[in-house]
Amino acid sequence: MDKEALVWNKILATVLKMPTVKVDRVGFLRKELRPYCNQSRLQMLGSVRPYTVVSEKVVDRLARQCINKHTALATATSTVVGLPGGLTMAAALPADVVQYFFHVFVLSQKLAYLYGYPDFCEDDGELNDMAGDLLTIFMGVMMGAPVAEKGISELSVAMAESAVTRLPRFALTKTAIFTVANQIAKMIGTRLTKNGFAKGVGRFIPIAGGLFSGGLTLLTFRRGANRLRRQLSAQRHLFDDGDIDAIELANIKTSFVKAGQAERDPGKVQLAMIQALINIAKINDTVSPEKYQAIEQRIARAKIDGKEKLDLLANIDSDLSYDVDFDLIAADREAARETFDAMKQFTQMDEKVSMAEKIYLNMVAQKLGIEKTG
Repeated sequence: MDKEALVWNKILATVLKMPTVKVDRVGFLRKELRPYCNQSRLQMLGSVRPYTVVSEKVVDRLARQCINKHTALATATSTVVGLPGGLTMAAALPADVVQYFFHVFVLSQKLAYLYGYPDFCEDDGELNDMAGDLLTIFMGVMMGAPVAEKGISELSVAMAESAVTRLPRFALTKTAIFTVANQIAKMIGTRLTKNGFAKGVGRFIPIAGGLFSGGLTLLTFRRGANRLRRQLSAQRHLFDDGDIDAIELANIKTSFVKAGQAERDPGKVQLAMIQALINIAKINDTVSPEKYQAIEQRIARAKIDGKEKLDLLANIDSDLSYDVDFDLIAADREAARETFDAMKQFTQMDEKVSMAEKIYLNMVAQKLGIEKTG
């Protein structure tokens, strides 16, 4: 790799290690769109894009609000002290450089999610391997690089063919993403190293006496952010999640069907609840005696036939994970709350709640439509 590209990749790697640089797509969108749509549509944001549930005018308004917020934060030189890791994280690089790019990366993710891009993070909450390349291309757009604008167009085509919950690795591999990202990394690195690091940084991130010049930072950040917003907005016509009213109607019909099933056969609900408990009990491979006993007691009380009970008992120690019908559980609000509380109690039986348990609980809460507490 060229030494100029290595300069940019060093900055990229440093900033991406900061814990809150990662934006939770669903959490962010639900918070921003809450004043503009009902709860049922908010719940759909895990599988549809924002302008499927609100107007393009609302999306543009929210995008501009995000730009204004992060422009103000990036302009305030004291912000770096409050960032996760503070000056310790920035030790290898000028603090102002780190805090500036922190806001660039956070804002880039927010704009991408508002304009239809899938989640940059994996199920474990960590950024996807390709996130760095995507953010590099976004940075190139903010700098006005024509090659970056071309890259955005190719990316949008690939993203339009994917589900909103996952970056399409295979599709992206077939684009010029890696080549484009490396070209932009080299270009940024050249600017940063030309005539010395600090002076090079000053060509893009205005620094005066080691500190940001607030007015210039305000100008460059806002201008670049709006350039990225316009570029992402121009591509949104590629994304189509279908007719929101038809999607909502289908969901309502499914809810009625599931509610009828739950009412007619409570045993099926109990079966699904036990399957969910078994899943989380062995998510860390070993089922503790305490959890085993709790599951046995639920199986004994369940209104299901003997064969189903034996199958459940046999599968506690197996490698099998159940495909739980959470829609069926969600149709019974009491059962939904009981299931989530029981699963949460299982995680608290261990000394420490694992990341895998947290992820599974978050997924279950979303599927059951439950607001987590505590």
